[in-house]
Amino acid sequence: HIVQDWNVMIAEGDITHYIGDSVALAVSKKRESLPEILELIDVDYTPFEPIVDPFEAMKEDAPKIHPKGNILSSEHLRRGDPEKAIKEAAYTVTETYHVSWQEHAFLETECAIAWPSEDGGVHLITASQSIYDEQREVSNMLQLPREKVHVRSGLVGGAFGGREDMSVQHHAALIAWKTGRRVNVRLSRSDSTLVHTKRHPMTMKMTTSCDAEGRVTALIAEIVSDTGAYASLGGPVTQRACTHAGGPYNFQNIDIKGYAVYTNNVVSGAFRGFGVTQSCYAMECNLNLLAEKCGIDPWEFRYKNVVRPGDTLPNGQIVDESCGIAECLEAVKEAYDSSPRAGIACAFKNSGLGVGVPDIGRCRLTVKEGKIYVLTSAACTGQGIAQTVVSITCETLGCPPSMTVYVQPDTDLTPDAGTSTASRQTLFTGEATRIAALQLKKALEEAGGDLNALEGKQFDGEFGPPTDPLGSDKKNPISHIGYSYGCEVAIIDEKGELEKMVGAYDVGTPINITAVEGQIEGGCVMGLGYALTEDFVNPDGVPKFKLGTYGLFRARQVPILETHIVRGPGVKEAAYGARGIGELACIPIAPAVAHAYSRLDGIMRKSLPMENTFYRKKARKS
Repeated sequence: HIVQDWNVMIAEGDITHYIGDSVALAVSKKRESLPEILELIDVDYTPFEPIVDPFEAMKEDAPKIHPKGNILSSEHLRRGDPEKAIKEAAYTVTETYHVSWQEHAFLETECAIAWPSEDGGVHLITASQSIYDEQREVSNMLQLPREKVHVRSGLVGGAFGGREDMSVQHHAALIAWKTGRRVNVRLSRSDSTLVHTKRHPMTMKMTTSCDAEGRVTALIAEIVSDTGAYASLGGPVTQRACTHAGGPYNFQNIDIKGYAVYTNNVVSGAFRGFGVTQSCYAMECNLNLLAEKCGIDPWEFRYKNVVRPGDTLPNGQIVDESCGIAECLEAVKEAYDSSPRAGIACAFKNSGLGVGVPDIGRCRLTVKEGKIYVLTSAACTGQGIAQTVVSITCETLGCPPSMTVYVQPDTDLTPDAGTSTASRQTLFTGEATRIAALQLKKALEEAGGDLNALEGKQFDGEFGPPTDPLGSDKKNPISHIGYSYGCEVAIIDEKGELEKMVGAYDVGTPINITAVEGQIEGGCVMGLGYALTEDFVNPDGVPKFKLGTYGLFRARQVPILETHIVRGPGVKEAAYGARGIGELACIPIAPAVAHAYSRLDGIMRKSLPMENTFYRKKARKS
């Protein structure tokens, strides 16, 4: 945890802050007997009135959920003179948008296996996004040296950000350490829903302006984010919502404020898009209203205003030569022009943590018995990082995959490559792999091409160029090492049913084009659920959730999906020019669909999930 406010368990006499807090651990040799054991535990609660509205929580007289107050963090980004620009603008739009929770709904619920080690430590097998984060948290909990907590990763049954926090790992380790026995802790679907984090609900007030020719001039925004009962990654998520609120557009006058606020709701944390999904929805909807005021076609309005190489992003960073957002728009123009009920949206997403946070990808190549062992702790959550590092190794060395052996993440064996988040692993650990492979290639050349002559040798690569912190006094700070760009068109029929989704994405060099297309299609379907059908009902902080009725977008509802992989005018050297796609694919979907509906019935939907559509006629009663 970045902020240490989420206890392993709630002690007798302390306060439970949300429905998913742990107050007791029951252990049995047989899983079937656990419900009976749980019935023996009697907890006497003194109820308090929960605070479930972040705006109520922000009031000065609101009860404090945590000792330091209910505002977890605040952000403020400012460049230029937005007030003056708005005053002088030809057209201005001010609207408020609200988006709700979203459940990750990964296929595999949380599970961990733990057992004590002979040296007084603990072994742990998990399915998470970072084994080294787990090692740190468990060693802190048990007050053990890091090296006495051995963590290795099993295959991960989906994550989407929902496995960045502790869920069952610390409980499994604690039970094993206390009992001296091997233990398996696995959450049921209902318990999983209560415990793990959700996408942040956000309320976003946004003012955008442009001149008479339709060129954007200013953005003023205020974002209030409900982070729930504990911090999780609420601060960074809100920060990213703010840094990307201007989209891939030429806003040079901005004033953006963001607040992450504690409530007694379920905890909100990392979720595919990491805050950008939310602020993109508000920005894209506002741009459509602004284009309408100008009398300019929404595609033309975007094409006029997207950044190109050499331009400056709203955060002040100079756009590099690889940026291809204009090319993305060109790739979908035919689809957009094909229907009067086509909606459009653009998006961009960083690769890497950025904003001054240390961020290093690592890979080690070891020669053993005529094979090249590829070692990295980068968690494979379905995005294919294992295949990526093997492909980069083979590309660099000119060898077939059969000469390589991929080693699963293991704190005793694999170097720390950081967490699988922020669309970072392809770029950061991919480049670290290329660096290590270049070292091996040089050694192999010096050995006359005899791999056996390098038996036992290891070659380490790491990649972690510095970035500038938010609020840097540099004129053009480097907030992130790289960005990916995308554009989506949604086409609906006269009834409002989706006919086709057409996406164009600039991810640099696709290492595995089939995997990239799969990420884009999966992200699109997840975005459609967020936009149209997923309704996480949470009255008074107590979710009413069943997986079958929650509203996940069904396979039979998925329209035709068409994907274009485009390239910007330049290619960067790192990782052969590859950038992340995992998060970006989900981001522009909801605003594209909202725009399609507004072209159908003239109504701009300002909240998610959308009401009065083919898929959802009205809000579900809580």
